[in-house]
Amino acid sequence: MTNVVARDIERAADAVRSANHATMRGALDGPETYAVVGNLAELIHRLPQLLDYLARGLRRAAPAQHYDDRGAEPAGALCHAQGHLTDARALVDALGDHLDHAHNHLGHLGRLTLRRSEP
Repeated sequence: MTNVVARDIERAADAVRSANHATMRGALDGPETYAVVGNLAELIHRLPQLLDYLARGLRRAAPAQHYDDRGAEPAGALCHAQGHLTDARALVDALGDHLDHAHNHLGHLGRLTLRRSEP
């Protein structure tokens, strides 16, 4: 793959796929989930910049340089895709907010340590 952005996103998708497979190994406790949610929130908060970059690229794209194999106008496809990227950005912002709230709630949890009674 020659496009650096596409290559990096493919690697990120592979990392998330690997994390999904790791969920089969068992449940996490509160503090472990806190760490995962924090990293997931960081990942999500990085997406708006990428979505904005992609939408800007579509706004600048020249429809005459593209064709639509369905026989539709390329300008319509570019416009619709750009609109969906803009909508996705709003959803990502909301998702990031929810993850931040979950992370904050989990940050107050610790592990109980049971003391053995002395004979």
